[in-house]
Formats: sequence, structure tokens, C-alpha cells
Amino acid sequence: MVGIEVTSFIAILGAAGLAIGLALSGTLQNFAGGVMILIFRPFKTGDYIDALGYNGTISEIQIFVTVLKTPDNKTVILPNGPLASSSLTNYSAQPTRRVDMTFGIAYTDNIDKAKNS
Repeated sequence: MVGIEVTSFIAILGAAGLAIGLALSGTLQNFAGGVMILIFRPFKTGDYIDALGYNGTISEIQIFVTVLKTPDNKTVILPNGPLASSSLTNYSAQPTRRVDMTFGIAYTDNIDKAKNS
């Protein structure tokens, strides 16, 4: 009725929808990851984690990104999509942590004296 062919209009609308969908796919992945992090709570603000090749203290959890403060005072912004779908180590999840230490002693030393020292 307007003078535009319907098939051409639908094809253009479909192509535009596909382009917008592809452009927003990373953003939607980060949004979904942020929702998963907020629901399942694998970490919270103040936790020390190691994820995506970075380690540090969580300073902020947003819906699209998580802000991490490294030990050398750098701010790292991690996207929530890969953060929610990859493995991470939360060092603050438990109140205590095991530390293994190895000490050497010579064969000629007194073992009882070394144990008591």
C-alpha cells in the first residue's frame, strides 16, 4: 500500500536485526555472566581471586564487568562473560589456608634439636 515491496523490507529488517544481534553478542554474554555471578556468588567484594590470568582483590562487581585491584595497585577490569564461564581460584573462600614448607637438615645435625628449635 505504501509502495515498498514487502519482501525487500523484511529482508532489510532481518539483516539489520542480525547485525545488531552480532554487535551486541559480547555485551549480552557479559550481562548473562554478570547475572550468573550475582546469583551464584562465587566471590564477593573483598575476596582475593586468581582468574583470567590476573590475581587481586575484588573491589567492585558490576552487571557487565568485575573490577579487580592487583597487589601492585593496578586496576583490572574483567568482563563478566569469560569470568563466569572460566575457572577461578578464590583464596578468601575458606577462613584458613594450608601452607607447605620444606626444611632441610644435614645428616650430621641433631634432629631432636632441630625439631625443638
